[in-house]
Amino acid sequence: MIKDKKCPLCNSAQVHLIESISADSINKAYKNNFRINNAVSADYFNYCQCDICKLLFFNPMETGGEGFYEMLQEFDWYYMAEKYEYSIAKKHLLKTGNLLEIGAGNAAFSVFSGVENYTGLEFNQKAISSALKKGIKLLKQSIEEHASTGCLYDTVVTFQVLEHVKNPKEFISGCIKCLKPGGRLIISVPSLYGFAGKALNNILNMPPHHVTHWAIDTFEKIAEINNLKILSIEYEPVALYHRSWAKKSILENKFRKIMRMETSLLDMSFKSNLISRAAHLLGIILPIRLDNILGHTVVIVYEKKLLY
Repeated sequence: MIKDKKCPLCNSAQVHLIESISADSINKAYKNNFRINNAVSADYFNYCQCDICKLLFFNPMETGGEGFYEMLQEFDWYYMAEKYEYSIAKKHLLKTGNLLEIGAGNAAFSVFSGVENYTGLEFNQKAISSALKKGIKLLKQSIEEHASTGCLYDTVVTFQVLEHVKNPKEFISGCIKCLKPGGRLIISVPSLYGFAGKALNNILNMPPHHVTHWAIDTFEKIAEINNLKILSIEYEPVALYHRSWAKKSILENKFRKIMRMETSLLDMSFKSNLISRAAHLLGIILPIRLDNILGHTVVIVYEKKLLY
């Protein structure tokens, strides 16, 4: 049990500790991988799981500011024009009606979906400016603020955003408040069960970038307590641009298991680095099948039940 700490989703005090990670290790990883200095300010982070809703989260839930995301935006893969979840969401969009996107980035989904009645929420000023060049005006509002306006939508989508927010309960509540009865809520997050969810030293899956990890049990609990029906859960296969990473991750985890090394989110020891390099090289050489390996993303489609 973690003293004086409740689950940020269901408020349960039944929370257990999985591991603790030093801020020094996290800061070193961000600097080495993304040239970001002093990414976090806390001394350490506890990685916890709620025993009731199964949400995995970091304590403290330190999130990145606008400057942090502007630095990540310098990498061209950060705001991709097309994503797996875009095609999944497009087939679940109601044919008529309006659409709200939370965490719209540079409004790539607006262009991809072709929806005319589109509203997007975004905080990153560079992303807002990029969207404006496409003729799309985004609102610099939180979903909680937007929900208070009383605007209702046929579809609400949020792609790779939920894992970034430190107030998931209020975030999801805001999404549902903006949804008409019978409307659809489409959420994508990194899959806890895919190769990336199991990858060692996946620093973007840690604070201040990601502060929560989402199990399917958690999404089922959300449906149960919010009058939602799950219409679909769809897993991305391993994308072509992720194949090398997936192979490395599979081999790395196998080697660590053989050598009886502890399971950890972050291990920057000399021994771990040697294993990582060997896994990378062997992943290039060996014909590792990825047919049955889940990819980076899972997409959940909810329907807001009609009120009778």
